[in-house]
Amino acid sequence: MSVLETDIVDYIYLDDDEETPVLVVSDPLSWRGEGEESHLDMLRDKLNAQIAFVESGQIKGVWPHYDGGRVKVEVVGRCRLNAMASEFYVQASRVMTQANMDLSFKLWDA
Repeated sequence: MSVLETDIVDYIYLDDDEETPVLVVSDPLSWRGEGEESHLDMLRDKLNAQIAFVESGQIKGVWPHYDGGRVKVEVVGRCRLNAMASEFYVQASRVMTQANMDLSFKLWDA
């Protein structure tokens, strides 16, 4: 599962400190060379699917105790963000905030 499969939640866990559901998106794609635009499109589609997963109530099928509170989305990437990707995350964070969700990027530490 990854950013390539927009209709699937890659992984979900409960943040122990805050008891907040965290939806994890796996992003194994590179931000270098050709394909940056399609990478952004796939990531945008995946994040929109995460929003729909929460707003439609599907999250309750996985997390029955979800009460409509804040949800975190954590993208775990294989490659560091370039300037275009960083700007995308700034804009996407604004959209996610409006949906009562926090967005973060984490570089996969192999």
